[in-house]
Amino acid sequence: DHFFINMKYAIDIETSLMKVIDGRAVVLTIDRDYWLLMKFLRNSYERGSLLIMPYVSSTFLDVADDPPLDHREKDPSTWYFFRGTMKRKHGGLARPMMFDMQKLMNGADFKGVVLNKKDNSIFGILNRTSVQMRRSSVCLCPEGDSPTSLRVFEALAAGCVPLIMVDRISIATNLPFPSLIDWDKIAFFTHPLGYINNITTLVSAIEDTVGMGAGKDKLARLDEMRREGRKAFNRYFSYLRNAEGVAEAMLFEAWVQVQRKGAVQGPYFNKKAAEKAEKDEFLLGKVKPKWGGKRFPGSTKGDPFGKKAKEKGLVT
Repeated sequence: DHFFINMKYAIDIETSLMKVIDGRAVVLTIDRDYWLLMKFLRNSYERGSLLIMPYVSSTFLDVADDPPLDHREKDPSTWYFFRGTMKRKHGGLARPMMFDMQKLMNGADFKGVVLNKKDNSIFGILNRTSVQMRRSSVCLCPEGDSPTSLRVFEALAAGCVPLIMVDRISIATNLPFPSLIDWDKIAFFTHPLGYINNITTLVSAIEDTVGMGAGKDKLARLDEMRREGRKAFNRYFSYLRNAEGVAEAMLFEAWVQVQRKGAVQGPYFNKKAAEKAEKDEFLLGKVKPKWGGKRFPGSTKGDPFGKKAKEKGLVT
């Protein structure tokens, strides 16, 4: 019944506190598959006690006026947009492939940018990036050190449809609030860059689906995705303008999660998970079973249910 917010991994946590967190708390994080999280909160990771939260978007985008949402208001010279560090770890090693894609795409504006948080020029870079993102139609969101990144949420805020380039199975568990948001209505998905053998085929598919010449119906779909994406951001992802909405979404998702674990009753209740949890707790000696409050006859530490109980078919 406790939440622990762990959204900045560079901060050291004392071992004693780490054990408490990794015990039973629900850990709020922005990346389920971030390697440090898997290393130091292994029990939470394996138990599934992680709840994915949205990144905190730049002030230049979060509190700005509504962006243009119609494709006719977008800048053709920056139809496809990316700004970010090209040298990342893990899946982000393939990011330089975007420069090869840029040569084949109509209206692609991709640049590598390194931000120095100690340099005041960072604010100018963030401001320019936010302006350019609002003018763009499709924002590429390749994986970096972890499957998701800040640009997914900033793209939604900017009225730029995210093109999330991450393994589908991995991204399915790394996007926030899946019980509330239909992500297929606000973002496109494709394979990670590292999986791509033929860039020409990938670019052709992207141009045919979301390019300037994709056709009236597909452009209308893009406009609708922009509108839905902006609504989702305002309602669930805006820490600065709607912190209450973020908190309510988090609590709802936690409510769904504990039901699926069988901890509480509700429309998402998982009976099998509840039965397993009760049996596990009984085996650990932490709770009394519902069948009378006593251990089974003949039970021992190595055989907690006892041979007689098994013979009578009370347990399997």
